[in-house]
Amino acid sequence: MKKKILAFAVVAMFTSIIASGTLAYFAAEERAHNVITSGGVGIELVEKTKGNDGVEVDFPEEGISGVMPGTSVSKIVKVKNTGTGDAWIRVQITPSIKDATGTELPLEIGEDKLPVMECEIFDEHWIDGGDGYYYHKEAIQADEFTEVLFEEVDFNAAMGNEYQNSIANIVIDAQAVQAANNGKEVMEAKGWPKE
Repeated sequence: MKKKILAFAVVAMFTSIIASGTLAYFAAEERAHNVITSGGVGIELVEKTKGNDGVEVDFPEEGISGVMPGTSVSKIVKVKNTGTGDAWIRVQITPSIKDATGTELPLEIGEDKLPVMECEIFDEHWIDGGDGYYYHKEAIQADEFTEVLFEEVDFNAAMGNEYQNSIANIVIDAQAVQAANNGKEVMEAKGWPKE
């Protein structure tokens, strides 16, 4: 009888161990992923020209040929903010003229040192920083454009024969920095790319 009671106790003990091993509790676990993406500053220089019908088209990559002294060429320059936040924008204009052999020609002519070519900057929207750059007065929002920097390049009528078959270049370099927490106006902005 003791063996039966002992066997029964062993069976009862195994049954309770098995039963306790199969008990389950509902539980949940979750991890929060706090992703914070920094904003980005990006710009695109946009150069257009007016076609014969007066409609703006992309400025041709090969340039414009056959320009004579005393004429103007339509070149409309502005900058697009392709970044994710507001940006301060500045541009630098670097003109150059080379003759047919590649020799640099003077950018000024005559005793009065008149410019061979010049662009009228729209100073109601752009500030001459005195450092070789023009600064857009207002911060530009993402996917928006600056006001036009200039619309035409004027060639001096006093250009002499040494300018025949020359190649004139106006190189525009644009830079941008974030506007958020970076000055209340463009001339206070910090962090411009170094030359």
